[in-house]
Amino acid sequence: MITLENVKGIVTECLSMRDEPVAIDLDSPITIDSFSLVWIQHLLEERHDIEITPEHSDFPTFTSVRAFHVYLAKKFPDRVSLED
Repeated sequence: MITLENVKGIVTECLSMRDEPVAIDLDSPITIDSFSLVWIQHLLEERHDIEITPEHSDFPTFTSVRAFHVYLAKKFPDRVSLED
């Protein structure tokens, strides 16, 4: 199961690649660019065996770790844990 902490770790890892290492909270505002999204996709596939193919219209929903987790829970309800 993919937990909120799993998503936080992946997002933090991806955002840290762009700048200095970052520490983010679950509801901290984040900006995911196309490079970060490709890396997040790669890590989700590699670590959790899921493949996401978000639409361009999905980008505005990726505003925090929690929002990204909610997106994944909607796409993969049987693979994502809703418990913190």
